[in-house]
Amino acid sequence: MHPLQGRSGTSGEGVRLAVPALAALTVIAVGGCVGPLAFDGTSASIGSPANGTLRSPARLPTKGDGYAIGEPWRLRESNHGSDELVEAVVRAARVVARSYPGSVAAVGDLSRASGGGSAEHRSHQSGRDVDVFYYAVKPSGAPVMPGNAMIHYDRVGRSATWSPPQGTVAPAAPVPDVRFDARRNWKFVRALLMDPGVEVQWIFVQKDLAARLIQQGRAEGDDPELLARAVAIVRQPSDSEPHDDHMHIRIYCDPDDRGQGCVDKGPPRWWKKSWKYMRPPFGRGGGDPGAAAVLQMLRTRLPIPVTGAKLTT
Repeated sequence: MHPLQGRSGTSGEGVRLAVPALAALTVIAVGGCVGPLAFDGTSASIGSPANGTLRSPARLPTKGDGYAIGEPWRLRESNHGSDELVEAVVRAARVVARSYPGSVAAVGDLSRASGGGSAEHRSHQSGRDVDVFYYAVKPSGAPVMPGNAMIHYDRVGRSATWSPPQGTVAPAAPVPDVRFDARRNWKFVRALLMDPGVEVQWIFVQKDLAARLIQQGRAEGDDPELLARAVAIVRQPSDSEPHDDHMHIRIYCDPDDRGQGCVDKGPPRWWKKSWKYMRPPFGRGGGDPGAAAVLQMLRTRLPIPVTGAKLTT
């Protein structure tokens, strides 16, 4: 029920008083409340990932179908984001859980309820960033469940050292013998890249782990154009931590949010409409290179570090 209806009561006088008020509010909404002050109940990502805010955010529940937020991250209450980001995370985790029963994605920080800066991150300010810890498996092949610390993986995907959340100490127990699970991690990344409801800008991943993801996609016979997108998007940033303990996902501004002040930083890469305008080897360059040419690019150009991504874990 509209608030004015609730206050007007049932008397004829109440209705007469409510109608002019409602008309006045309609005029304000249509004529004077557009741009950054407009409000329709959906989220608005405002500003850039490193200098922004978040209005009317979506809240990612601490546990859902195929994902969970560990206790140290739950206590931060940084589980807010744009509608598009939160929904995409939920969908991707569900895809993995249904493909590989028993899988649980460990989700870390999104943004504060109102966005803005935090002690833990230089980015994550406008509801378009999320940290997801790598899926891993035990020597038996059983999936590793989310815990209270991340794990650093070496170049071949073996567990190396603990990576506790900022402000906490590493667990006293030895680092478990687990392996980076390329199958589940690729399935999650693939679901994000294929999601029609979101445009992924970057997925920051340590370069050797990123290469394992691309190789997994090739082994599964995925579309060469999808793999080319992954090569361009799944990158190790050169000016921050290598991201060998989690993937950092960033999405582009939703088109509706650009009118509210959302700002994309970095190369404009609009896959749905501008794929053919990208420079080779990632774009068509005025002509379709064909599957053979794209596969050749994948054989010779594995993910490399990318600049312009100033962020922390």
